[in-house]
Amino acid sequence: MTTQILSRRTGSAPGAAPARPAPLFSWRSVADDLTYLTAGFFLTLFSFILLITLFVLGLGTLVLWIGAPILGLMLLTATGFARENRELLRRWGHPVAEPAYRGRRPLSMLADPRAWLEALHGTLVAFPLRTTTFVVAVTWLAGALGGLTWFLWGHFIPQSEYNGLAWLLVHVAGIDLSGSRYLIESVLMFATGALFLVTAPVVTRLCATVDATVARALLGGFGTTGVR
Repeated sequence: MTTQILSRRTGSAPGAAPARPAPLFSWRSVADDLTYLTAGFFLTLFSFILLITLFVLGLGTLVLWIGAPILGLMLLTATGFARENRELLRRWGHPVAEPAYRGRRPLSMLADPRAWLEALHGTLVAFPLRTTTFVVAVTWLAGALGGLTWFLWGHFIPQSEYNGLAWLLVHVAGIDLSGSRYLIESVLMFATGALFLVTAPVVTRLCATVDATVARALLGGFGTTGVR
């Protein structure tokens, strides 16, 4: 599903040569970066829940014979999520080599360091990282939209409950705004939204780059896959 989302966004068919990402300051990159971050976040959210559940279940039953196969199943599932993550990277324009696994059976996965590394990425690494990058990118764009349109909806906020930029000028800087407070607030919020809007391509690209760099380091192989 996640790869289909990016496929529709980039307009490329499966197996086609990936297009390189747009330049850092290009507005064309915002949609691709946000799509990559969104797809990666929800993929990791699902993988975190499933992998942690299987790991706890397998670890809790390790004293029984069923614990080892469950842990092996967890690792096998982690390699599936890792494959989806590599596909996301390819769709975004940064393909990585497929790693070679020691086997594709649950019990053989227990002795495969690569599988454990991919399980680590799918749980303790990618979840907090992608939560942060996704929230930062979405909040930045929401801040730009909210600031630019504040003059349309800001008057609905009760004066007694709103402590905005104009409030800081009045109560911190001691500037007397008198009856022009709403106008000053609208101008300040518009300027802030414009600043967020102008810097949005840089912020979204940096968030996507940080995520992709970590994913490439943990999920990329150094050759072609020997066992699929």
